[in-house]
Amino acid sequence: MKKILYTVFAVLLAGGLWSCTPKEEVKEEKVVDLRYRVNDSYDLPAAGAPQITILVASTDPWTVTSAHPDWCIIDIEEGSGQDADAVHTGKAEVTTVRVQYYNNTDLDDRTDQLIIATDTWVGKKVTVNQKGCAFLSVPEEDLAFDVVKAGGDYQIHISSNQPWSSKVTDGDWVSIADGASGEGDGTVTVTAAENVEELRYAAVTIYDRHGAAMATALFTQDGVQLVPGSTELRAGFDQTSSELEVVSNTKWTVTKASESDDWFTIDTPTGEGNGNIKLTLTPNAGTTMRRSSIILKNVVDKEGDYAVEKEITVKQAYEINPVRQILDNDELTLWKSDWANAPVYTKDVGTLFAAKARLNRSMPFGTYTFRWSAISPGARVRHWFCFSDGIELKADIRPASAKIGFDFNASSSGVSTKPSLSAYTDVDFAQPVELTYKFDPSGAEHCHVTYLVNGVEAGSFDTSAEVLHTVKWGSSINMYVGCDEEGEGSSAVFEWYEYTAPMNWDE
Repeated sequence: MKKILYTVFAVLLAGGLWSCTPKEEVKEEKVVDLRYRVNDSYDLPAAGAPQITILVASTDPWTVTSAHPDWCIIDIEEGSGQDADAVHTGKAEVTTVRVQYYNNTDLDDRTDQLIIATDTWVGKKVTVNQKGCAFLSVPEEDLAFDVVKAGGDYQIHISSNQPWSSKVTDGDWVSIADGASGEGDGTVTVTAAENVEELRYAAVTIYDRHGAAMATALFTQDGVQLVPGSTELRAGFDQTSSELEVVSNTKWTVTKASESDDWFTIDTPTGEGNGNIKLTLTPNAGTTMRRSSIILKNVVDKEGDYAVEKEITVKQAYEINPVRQILDNDELTLWKSDWANAPVYTKDVGTLFAAKARLNRSMPFGTYTFRWSAISPGARVRHWFCFSDGIELKADIRPASAKIGFDFNASSSGVSTKPSLSAYTDVDFAQPVELTYKFDPSGAEHCHVTYLVNGVEAGSFDTSAEVLHTVKWGSSINMYVGCDEEGEGSSAVFEWYEYTAPMNWDE
């Protein structure tokens, strides 16, 4: 809704101050106050469109017109001007203009423009979009097919009043036997070939007359299913266990590609249906990455049955030494101070954060440890690890409540949730506090996140497509550290932080 004042004026012409020529007549300035209340645009259905209401008041005569008057009826197309003071103060009589659009019987959408104007000024152009009457739908039961191993014909039923087409968009084992194109109601016949191998998928997409995809039918054909969650399993240097999901409809086995790789054992040498491959590892005390492979196979019951074999690479990182950074004056230039007080560095003491003080900086992915000391009882030391899509890992060091608390912001798009992690409470705030965010690989691309307080694990969780989904291995981090207040004299000293670079898994 908008209320706008438009002013129209003439250019004033006058002779020079000492000119002897007669002065030209000065034209009177004209002011037009045209007020209205209406949306910028409207989207209407093809049939049964609701009325559009426009409220108009003006000091000059005004009109409301349509670029396509054959599409609509405007009940009041013009009005007279009113007293300027009444218009300026909102006491003028407001005219309600109603616009009603006819049903659109054409297949295509159409667009109109309503114009509110006086004889000297166009006050407003309103865009009106009305859908066409074209439709195309596929019943829900025709959007997913379970195809038997022997294959056969499957039909997609189309309800439509327009031309359409169909096309195989995934899978070379299905073809369109009939119904590659049509008009109005029709049927697409899809032929599936026999399957003697792995379970497989295909898709057929239905398009409208403009080539826009309107529906996709998915085909799943029975066969051997043995799908690991990834072809690579990663573990940290001190990680003693790791697992990988398996989706299956059969019995399966897991073996080492080389029995000489004695740095890990397979805890699940057999399985059936969906499950997990679980490994136990010894810490890697070396200076190079460990590599091996495991072989996932289905159990073949009789000769001639299809055999599936998947090789999964197992990698274990080596220890990377952390690099310690003092938050000195040179380092402070790399951070942005964005609260009331700027932190102050003092040699041999550290950087004093007096509430409210906060720094932020974009940081590389990796493991971080922060050391705080001289935390006053009323201080609230805060940490934010911010990732894309509004996801945050947060920690609060709070002497007033005698605890360190952990909290999270989940996805702003609503596609992931927060992990469950209890607060860590057993902290002696008379001593310095070291808070660590440790990232290990989890699954194909996500992370196992561990919080440590003074080197002791305080809690951990795994990120995934469902839990804090943008916290992935290698993600960039927008980092905030600061000191807020919960009481008087709130301050804390930031002594240093340590950064441990992540493993390069492709090295």
